[in-house]
Amino acid sequence: MTAILPMEPFTNMVMAQIEIWNKKSTNYSKMLITIDTGASVTTISSDILHTLGYNTTNGVTKRITTASGSIYVKSINLTMRIGGIELNDIEVYAHAFPQESFSLGVLGVNVLSLFDVNFAFSKRKIEFYTHNHE
Repeated sequence: MTAILPMEPFTNMVMAQIEIWNKKSTNYSKMLITIDTGASVTTISSDILHTLGYNTTNGVTKRITTASGSIYVKSINLTMRIGGIELNDIEVYAHAFPQESFSLGVLGVNVLSLFDVNFAFSKRKIEFYTHNHE
């Protein structure tokens, strides 16, 4: 399967729209997220996760290292879609992003590694190919 998403390049960030399962509305909610090949695990704003019906206080506490130093986050699992491709039981870290942060989430290698990913900057597209696309 293939998913092609419009790329939203912002200064020094590459962003794309994904969908996260909304437990409150029992439907998907769209989210603009930063694509971060340097992030091991996908991280989403605790506030957004709460708005979507996730109880992050019951998540597993994990210590992670960021560019700003070590922090503690809660780990939960959820369902998301990338260009219509549904991904179940994806680990996501809940994090309180700083108020000045432009992005409220990063799509990390735990999701990116499920695909072969092509960044087509001249076409402003990100192509996600499942590993059996040959």
